[in-house]
Amino acid sequence: MDKLQLSAALLFGGLAFPLYYFLSKGGRIAAIFQKAETGKQGSPAHLIVQRLLGLLFLGILPAIFILLTKGSLQSYGLRAPGSCFWWLLPLAASIVVLGYFAAGSASNKAMYPQIRKQIWNPGLLLVSALSWLFFLLGYEFLFRGYLLFASYNVLGTWPAIALNCSLYALAHMYKGPRETFGAIPLGILLCWISLESGSILYAFLLHGVMALSNEWWSISRNPEMKVRWKNRT
Repeated sequence: MDKLQLSAALLFGGLAFPLYYFLSKGGRIAAIFQKAETGKQGSPAHLIVQRLLGLLFLGILPAIFILLTKGSLQSYGLRAPGSCFWWLLPLAASIVVLGYFAAGSASNKAMYPQIRKQIWNPGLLLVSALSWLFFLLGYEFLFRGYLLFASYNVLGTWPAIALNCSLYALAHMYKGPRETFGAIPLGILLCWISLESGSILYAFLLHGVMALSNEWWSISRNPEMKVRWKNRT
């Protein structure tokens, strides 16, 4: 059964992510939203639907397969952590601080925030944040949950981490070499935390802090964008 789950996890990792990517970022779905937004890239509706498709392909479909094969979601990290890592609090704080400086770079401004609206409002901030968290829940369940624990059960700790980080880096290739290589140390850390705690929760929270703080800093440090907290009368 362990080898079956590993084969299935590799199949989802090798096929579900590319399928999600091409369906959401290209093809008919992207064309529909680009037409609605007169061809503009980074429309809110497109990005939000794209992230929800990520939850479906990367999280919900693998979870359904596990349940259909009489597996346990808890065995693949979907449970409360078995230990408390208080040292993650200063790590999360350092991610927020470092994100401020990274958000000022030209390369970051060109890519983030993904939603390219010049005027943001509280509603858009909230919807974007929630869609990020939904996406990352599916993302972390596939990588630090199903794939990691399935490979750990068959291969052991470090081969499982090496395999996981290789696929994780490949999933970042479309974002360029900086994020591709940066995914390797981040992947090692998130894998180790997940295996030690027996849960994807810490990886999900750290990834969430990284994504949301980067989005908010990117908005605040982009001179072409601003947040309008109150509607003008």
